[in-house]
Amino acid sequence: MSEQYASQQATSQRSGPAPGSASRTSLMVTLLAAGLAVALVALGLTAVTSGAAAVTRSAKITGKSALAIPGRGATVPFTEYEAENASTNGSVLTSSRTAGTLASEGSGRSAVTLNNNGQYVDFTLTAAANAVDLTYSVPDSGNGSDYTTPIAVYVNGSKNRDLTLTNRYSWYYGSYPFTNNPGDGKQHHLYDDVRTMFSSTLPAGTHVKFQRDASSVAITVDTTDFEQVAAAIGQPAGALSVTSYGADPSGAADSGQAFTNAVNAASSQGKVLYIPQGTYTINQHVIVNNVTLQGAGPWYSTLHGNGVGVYGNYAPNPSSNVHLQDFAIIGETTDRNDGAQVNAIGGSLGGGSVVQDIWMQHTKVGLWLDGPFDGLTVRNNRILDMTADGLNLHDGISNTTVTQNFLRNTGDDGLAMWSDQNADHNNTFSFNTVELPILANNIAIYGGHDNSVTDNVVSDTQTQGGGLHVANRFNSVLLAGTTTLARNTTLRAGVLDPNWQFGVGALWFDPLNGAMNSTINVTDTDLLDSSYEGIQWVEGSSVTNVSFTNVTIDGAGTFALQLQTNGSATFTNVTAAHIGYANPIYSCLGNGFTINQGSGNSGWYTATPYCGPWPAPVYTYPGGGTTPPPPTSAPPTSAPPTSPPPTQDPNANLALGHPMTASSFTDVYPSGNANDGNANTYWESQNNAFPQWLQSDLGTSTSVGRIVLKLPPASAWGTRTQTITVTSSTDGSNFGTVVGSAGYTFNPAAGNTATITFTPRTIRYLRLTFTANTGWPAGQTSEFEIYHT
Repeated sequence: MSEQYASQQATSQRSGPAPGSASRTSLMVTLLAAGLAVALVALGLTAVTSGAAAVTRSAKITGKSALAIPGRGATVPFTEYEAENASTNGSVLTSSRTAGTLASEGSGRSAVTLNNNGQYVDFTLTAAANAVDLTYSVPDSGNGSDYTTPIAVYVNGSKNRDLTLTNRYSWYYGSYPFTNNPGDGKQHHLYDDVRTMFSSTLPAGTHVKFQRDASSVAITVDTTDFEQVAAAIGQPAGALSVTSYGADPSGAADSGQAFTNAVNAASSQGKVLYIPQGTYTINQHVIVNNVTLQGAGPWYSTLHGNGVGVYGNYAPNPSSNVHLQDFAIIGETTDRNDGAQVNAIGGSLGGGSVVQDIWMQHTKVGLWLDGPFDGLTVRNNRILDMTADGLNLHDGISNTTVTQNFLRNTGDDGLAMWSDQNADHNNTFSFNTVELPILANNIAIYGGHDNSVTDNVVSDTQTQGGGLHVANRFNSVLLAGTTTLARNTTLRAGVLDPNWQFGVGALWFDPLNGAMNSTINVTDTDLLDSSYEGIQWVEGSSVTNVSFTNVTIDGAGTFALQLQTNGSATFTNVTAAHIGYANPIYSCLGNGFTINQGSGNSGWYTATPYCGPWPAPVYTYPGGGTTPPPPTSAPPTSAPPTSPPPTQDPNANLALGHPMTASSFTDVYPSGNANDGNANTYWESQNNAFPQWLQSDLGTSTSVGRIVLKLPPASAWGTRTQTITVTSSTDGSNFGTVVGSAGYTFNPAAGNTATITFTPRTIRYLRLTFTANTGWPAGQTSEFEIYHT
């Protein structure tokens, strides 16, 4: 769930097709014709536009693969091979952690581009396989319209088939909720997957080569997941079949109503409903309750369509005793519209329900589940190429286990618990592997009580998030009870946040909506090769009662700890090595954060933390990536309490680079826009809901005597007067009035700015409270600048 996920309802649309390009409908038919159904029945060339299947793994650079962490993460039915470790005459991309690049979005932060025909990536199988899923990228078209291009597959030197690649499900642009228009910039979500089954098993030692033979565009190959798919599961004795109710396994006819009729019959008769081999076109939700849907296997039985999804009844009468297993749900979602219910699985599924061995791809969310309900197991699923979250337990879900799932290339949080109005509680995320969330976090807990995240592996965060996140955010029910994070591994997690312009930790805590004072235990955890800091506390109130035991921070681009909000934590047997900056702790809090040291700590503690400009990350972890560019805006320059202050420009904007928070925001106008140095972007509060506030945390107490407020200078903004009260605090909790309520006029003809001056005083937190606006029913500010005088 991104910073904007819950509140936005905007829709993005792909640009119209260019002359000669395939339309969405015709392209979908073309891709289906590539072999979704007929080849499945024939067991011949089974090429589909997505694809699911213990553990075997290819040879890797030590520690590089998220699937190579012993005893943690998902036990997967495939062997994953990295293109950059295979034989190739293509261009191996230099490792990078710069968001929106082919290298950064590559698994392990690299990939191979085939720029010319005749170039290839040749994989040598280390285990027998009869199927493969290829992760790839092709360039977007100039106007974002869809197209296809082939890549050839050779087995031991002989051409076996072509796979059809497309830009249809990749390449998003601009700011949330994103568009498909290349002109909006900020490209991301660059990769997609295509799968195929071979007509026979390829033994270990087989060479499988992916070669650009007849393509007019560059093709980037990231990973191949080879697996030995078992024979199709037959119809269980006594089970009903969807084909008996008119469902069409060829995909030619819409099977939505047939599935609904079959589900209702199976539920009323207490029988299993079997989905035979084939691809069934379904452009609607199939509502399930007290029923088992059994497929022939996720490589054999596929539900495909625009809006396809299997949904339970919503609370307060949630579905129960639902079993979904052994089939694929592959959608046609090509934008992010958070008002659309285009998720693979949704609604409420409690009462002992189980979702297992489902391949989910090309929907908005894999599983968005709405409570309150109790008692669900989600296991052994594969979730790929989503435009938003992989899974979200939303609003009062309890006693739910999410385990042994593999997720890659989600468009938002990989796995999340969001206690929106009711507390999620007694849930567990365990033994999951979450790779490459293109936005936000690999795993996140937003409020709730007594939840656990254990034995997971997460890797390669891209932007606006970290590997593991615990927070009071999104107006969640505040954390309570005991939150457990145990035996997890993060790999190359954390990012440079584009709004804050400083790093987000591999593990981070955020008390934005209220103090985090319940117990949080972090044990037996490895934070490896973190892109910026290992552990971070940031914004809002305080974080206390956190305990770290047996934690390893090995490799961090900047700091071991980054302390940006008050609080305390206890550390026992916490070790750090390969830290990028000379001083391992960042803090401008003075005595605001207490570090309680137990025994066995090493490599990270200092009594004099660093407080100054944000350093560029330096990677010294063995096999670590290259150094990305430094932040583009100046962070705080006040010195630690034990050192004299550095020379500082008395005319500098003190707010620039510091956390900016708000009571609310609307659409794509978050609080970070108010201190990004760009007067053309702006914060806007929730509409028709005064009062609203905007707050800057300067990081440390300093003398302040002047505020400059700006709105976009464009003439489209009419003159308006906003009524504002200015208050301040030194602790973030107790605020006093600096300037009483007054009207400030913003006139585009005069630069659309307003200045508020007052007698200088010592301030850390400065808050603007908006109670009226003659131009729009919300608080609005494009820049909230703060100066000494």
